[in-house]
Amino acid sequence: MKKLLLIAIIATISGNLTAQNAKTQSSHSIKGPLVGLSYSYEHPIAAQSTLNMELILNGGFGSGVFYDSYWVVAPVFRIEPRYYYNLSKRFGKGKKTLNNSANYIAFAVDYQPGISIGKNAEANQYLQMVPKYGLKRTMGRHFIFEVAAGVGTYIIESNNWEPVLAIDLKLGYAF
Repeated sequence: MKKLLLIAIIATISGNLTAQNAKTQSSHSIKGPLVGLSYSYEHPIAAQSTLNMELILNGGFGSGVFYDSYWVVAPVFRIEPRYYYNLSKRFGKGKKTLNNSANYIAFAVDYQPGISIGKNAEANQYLQMVPKYGLKRTMGRHFIFEVAAGVGTYIIESNNWEPVLAIDLKLGYAF
């Protein structure tokens, strides 16, 4: 009987140590956008808000009839405050909230310093600011799926502002 009680206590304690909660969590992840790779660190700043910081290696390639083939890889730095507005609701319904699995609204600021490596192409320096709506889901304990979209502005030079449609589609691994 004592062994059974001890096993029940240990199971309860260890279950509480790994239980999900309705607060945002800190996480590191590697993500694969459509073309490129990124490292992300998401740090909680409030119960349902995080600051997502990403280093993205964007890539591009192509060729044509009138020009030589090209490829380019360029770093982009992203700062993105996120508000996970339905995290508590998902937790209350017993749905997975691990790794901040919830819908969110965000304001992404991307900076490309104008440095790149490649053949027959180079990256322009730019600043991009986009309010986004997105969702993030965890598959298993570590794999994540993330999709977000928004309309914002793309600034190439201080006097050259252009509208931009930004779409993120990423698969990743959180650790």
